[in-house]
Amino acid sequence: MRSLTARWPRLAAGAALLATTALFAPSAPAHAADELPDLSVSFDRDPVAEIDNSGTTIGMYVYNYGQADATGVTVTLDLSKLSSDVVPSVSDWDDTCKLAGKKVTCTVGRLAAGQVDTVYPLSLASRTGATPGDAGSVSVTIAGAQDDANPGDDTTTFPVTIVASGPDLVAAADDLNDKAHPVGEGDRVPLRSGVLNEGDSPATDFTIRVDLPTGATFVERYSDCTYVNYYPKNVGLPYVYGPSQVTCTVPLTLKPGEGLLLFDEEAGTSLFNITFGRNLAGPDENWASFSTALAGEAQVAKKVASTKGSGPSFAAAAGKLHAKAVRAGLAKRAVVERELDESDNYADFHFWSKKNTLDVAVTAPPVKGAVGQTVELGYEVVNNGPSDGGGPGVIITAPSGTVLLPNEWCYTDGQPGNTLPESAKLRCNFESEFPSVASGYGRIKASVRVKIKSTPGTDGTIVVNGATSSTETKPENNTARIVITTGDGGAGGGDGGSGGGLPVTGAPAAALAGTGAAVLAIGAVLFVVFRRRRLAFQAPRD
Repeated sequence: MRSLTARWPRLAAGAALLATTALFAPSAPAHAADELPDLSVSFDRDPVAEIDNSGTTIGMYVYNYGQADATGVTVTLDLSKLSSDVVPSVSDWDDTCKLAGKKVTCTVGRLAAGQVDTVYPLSLASRTGATPGDAGSVSVTIAGAQDDANPGDDTTTFPVTIVASGPDLVAAADDLNDKAHPVGEGDRVPLRSGVLNEGDSPATDFTIRVDLPTGATFVERYSDCTYVNYYPKNVGLPYVYGPSQVTCTVPLTLKPGEGLLLFDEEAGTSLFNITFGRNLAGPDENWASFSTALAGEAQVAKKVASTKGSGPSFAAAAGKLHAKAVRAGLAKRAVVERELDESDNYADFHFWSKKNTLDVAVTAPPVKGAVGQTVELGYEVVNNGPSDGGGPGVIITAPSGTVLLPNEWCYTDGQPGNTLPESAKLRCNFESEFPSVASGYGRIKASVRVKIKSTPGTDGTIVVNGATSSTETKPENNTARIVITTGDGGAGGGDGGSGGGLPVTGAPAAALAGTGAAVLAIGAVLFVVFRRRRLAFQAPRD
């Protein structure tokens, strides 16, 4: 809220009042009674309301240019002359304005003389398939508890015009199952998904895409769809390491308000069926996504291998489903209920997985060094599966007589995000998936610098956890003892853990072997960015 200087007439009136008061003091109360508020409204843009189906919020200024304060100020918007193609709504986070029937009433309250306030009374959007052009008008009236000095400007009217917004594709998908019915190795579940055109223009040759987490893949391999596999070196079934992404072009035209369901409710079939591998972590709630894009707007994964399927044609299968819906008169009546933004091209869906197990092991070969030296201690973390894990967490405790120096991806224990020059204990994190060795990866080789200050003790350890909901089957090999031998015959540690002595090669920084880290980073991003949209498909109703 901000104050404005009154107009020049107000200044002239004030000067006249002073002169009158000086000559005829007893008559001052009569002149004071003539002081009135002068209320009016204007808008924050011109034209006020050119709208499409994405919605336009109306911004409005309310003024009091009068000589007196106004109380009990309200603004009323009459929507009775709006076209039925216009959908009005008021904000659900601001209780200043209320919509009742064909009227919006906003409570402004007190407006001091010369004051202006800003109100956002409503939003206007066109209905799906609305014809561009004139869509009626809205009348706005401002009033207060007092008489108005200029009642002629208390009411104003603005026209509403629908403008073309083009096609607007909306993705919809349902969860594959629920927590009470988890899925696991070998299970098969249909994906119920669909696309709706909520724009005012036809959508032609659009694409659809499905992204799945590791451990899930597609039963079908359509010849005209593109599949992406992030683990080309995997051992194959019963493990599932892709393809985890499919993109298909739909050579159909969806008219405004028309939908395409990629499943047949009557037959109980779907164009996409999902199956799962032995490596699927669980019990857990997993995220996947279904998305759609207009021709030329689809995004593709870069620097990964993509292939075409060898099965039937997706375009032909989708065309048959659409033709069946059109013949039955259902294409325009296929309804989805959404909780979030209706213009969203992404819909996430969930599935719940069965219990699984994994065996994450760590080994660290002995190292040699003299007091006063700094040595490089290498270690290897392996996921023996069968379940995939999360980016493993590693806790390194220095043997007595030594300290740990700063290391990438690590921080001093008890100092989250901060690494001291010398630490007795480091916590290290590897931010990625950690697939089992059946993926062709599943090994992390890293190192840490250890400064020897005196003869090393026998109490140094490296402890790893798989960061997953799956159950660890061999907790005994989650720990490796640190063995440091010195030139004076002193030695710390024991046998190097269950399997110590493995050679350590490669870069000292934490990285998955080969190109795994880059692949996994891409995969992680794909599932973080999707906004959750719970969707329920309804049977058509008259």
